[in-house]
Amino acid sequence: MPHIVALNEPGKRVILTGNEAIARGAIEAAVQVAVGYPGTPSSEIMETLAEVAKELGFHAEWAVNEKVAFDVAAGAAIVGARAIATMKNAGVGWIMDMFATLPYTGVRGGLVLAVADDPDAFYSSTEQDTRPLGKAVGVLVLEPCDQQEAKDMTKKAFDYSEMFELPVMLRSVTRISHCSGDVTFGEIRKERNKVAFDKHWKLPFRWNVYGPTEYGGKVGPAGRHGWLLDQLSKIKKYVNEIEFNRIEKGDSKLGIIASGIGYSYVKDALLKLDPKEKPWILKIGTPHPIPEKMLKDFLKNVEKVLIVEEGDPLVEEQVYFYMKDYAPEIPIYGKTKNRMLKPYGELGIAQVVEAVAKFLGLQLPCKSEERIRIKEEVSKLIAPRSSALCPGCPHLGTYWALRHALLKVTAKYKDRMKGVWIINGDIGCYEQGGYGIFAKAIKPSFSTESVRYEITNPYEILDTNYIMGGGIGLAQGEYHAGYRDGPIIAVAGDSTFFHACMPALLNATFNKAAITFIVMDNSWTAMTGHQPSPASGYTATFEPTKRFNVEEVAKALGVEKVWVVDPYNLKEIEEVVTKAIEESLENKVTTLVVAKRECALQVLRRLRREKKPIPKYTVDEAKCVGCRRCTQLGCPAIGFNKEKGKAWIDQILCVGCGMCTQICPVKAILRRE
Repeated sequence: MPHIVALNEPGKRVILTGNEAIARGAIEAAVQVAVGYPGTPSSEIMETLAEVAKELGFHAEWAVNEKVAFDVAAGAAIVGARAIATMKNAGVGWIMDMFATLPYTGVRGGLVLAVADDPDAFYSSTEQDTRPLGKAVGVLVLEPCDQQEAKDMTKKAFDYSEMFELPVMLRSVTRISHCSGDVTFGEIRKERNKVAFDKHWKLPFRWNVYGPTEYGGKVGPAGRHGWLLDQLSKIKKYVNEIEFNRIEKGDSKLGIIASGIGYSYVKDALLKLDPKEKPWILKIGTPHPIPEKMLKDFLKNVEKVLIVEEGDPLVEEQVYFYMKDYAPEIPIYGKTKNRMLKPYGELGIAQVVEAVAKFLGLQLPCKSEERIRIKEEVSKLIAPRSSALCPGCPHLGTYWALRHALLKVTAKYKDRMKGVWIINGDIGCYEQGGYGIFAKAIKPSFSTESVRYEITNPYEILDTNYIMGGGIGLAQGEYHAGYRDGPIIAVAGDSTFFHACMPALLNATFNKAAITFIVMDNSWTAMTGHQPSPASGYTATFEPTKRFNVEEVAKALGVEKVWVVDPYNLKEIEEVVTKAIEESLENKVTTLVVAKRECALQVLRRLRREKKPIPKYTVDEAKCVGCRRCTQLGCPAIGFNKEKGKAWIDQILCVGCGMCTQICPVKAILRRE
């Protein structure tokens, strides 16, 4: 059954997540090319578009990384098509080279960059606000306050892009992207942009940033920069008339400027507080540039201002810039000088209610004592926990083998190294190897020498972890800096390998870095929802395509020592990883181990669809000696009964991988049908 976003029923009201609403907006705008790279909280935009692409007749694809995705979308826009590129906040860092350069030539067809930021870093390594990057490159930035605006803004963004011949950035946040709201459908645009190419369209050598285009007395990039600034001047005037910016009249001398989801929080706060005198509100839908004329009119009615926005004080800084000329005597409250809101973390309704109450001189509503009591009672029943690798995850086997291989290697070479290895992580399911779920309290170290720490489980095995593709680069830097106190390891997944590791791996072989690289190939971009990767053999629309093998690509990049092994076979993978590390140390070469086994969740889904039995393992308590070796595997299906002193296996969670039975020293774990 096709996704509801494909229905051509204007006026129909439906419940959509923000990401689905963005997809619907692109559909209503008659998008022709949709490209993205999976990354929570943005993934569902592209997933939704891919689901209906064939039916509606547009191209949809998962690119190997965000830069490629944006380049593909830009190419489509240059020949006149309407295109959208989707990604999470971290992905914008990947596209900045093209994103900063493309506005110098502009675009012909509408080009929308849909970004989902992650305040409070629920799913990310940082809570980076991408709006300032849109400002830095000089494009219009749109920010919806709810799911309806997410749909409407996306649709309009294509029009604005074509109007000003520039990319338009649409910035969502987790609470918009992943929450659901009431959305009313508009009409789906019937006509498609004509695809054509004219190298001198409106400007000589239009699409060549180095071309001899003269503008404002300057030739080349400097002249093109002048053109971009002139376009931005037009945008600055236009945003005063845009439908997503407006002034809401009040009956007091207090004013609130609210952008994006901050506006929704303010409206909710006013409902809760119900002040006798209503503040004036300037709703901002374009955090860059903000509507200067509208701001000037707004300031005529107020004596002090509160600014509410999610993320950095981008709107606040622009308001300060303008108010120094229009109303320097009016105090501003927000995230900088007169701080009422935290400049970090997620905004949240509670924080906004408190800030608005304080700003309006109102008392906060009293919390129900019964509610407080119930909350205290419930909190006693909830155990704090982090996320964990899934039962039967192949990465559990890889980490088990790596841990024991390192112990073997460092024991063998104890005369020439201290045994302090470095394991450089990367972004994917396996990043949980650095979450420290079972870790004890750790005190800071001020040692000037390398220090080795005991690893008792896979969740404390990683030593560094930053960005996609970062681990393999860090490993090389550590080696070339002269680190020799222990083996240097890097790990990554198959999707990350194709996303960001290939140039770094080429660099390793080219510059002779003696490191070991382990690629955990589970055939899917699993952490963000099992989107296809080049290792899957499927496109975004699930058409069969070429399946790329990590080992073949690695050999083409100059890696001569490559092993492929099944991580469910613990003995074999331990032997292989040991050999790979020793080969790297002895012969001063880059070595690669591909731990290849499909994601257990995908296997389970297939078995259930095919109505095939799933084997289970159980503990024979008569044989179990309570050594807890099985719990060190880190599988969530394995528990330990302290009263009995026995291990146990959750029969609902167990997927029958058999790794636990391989490590039990007394053979107390048995398979049952």
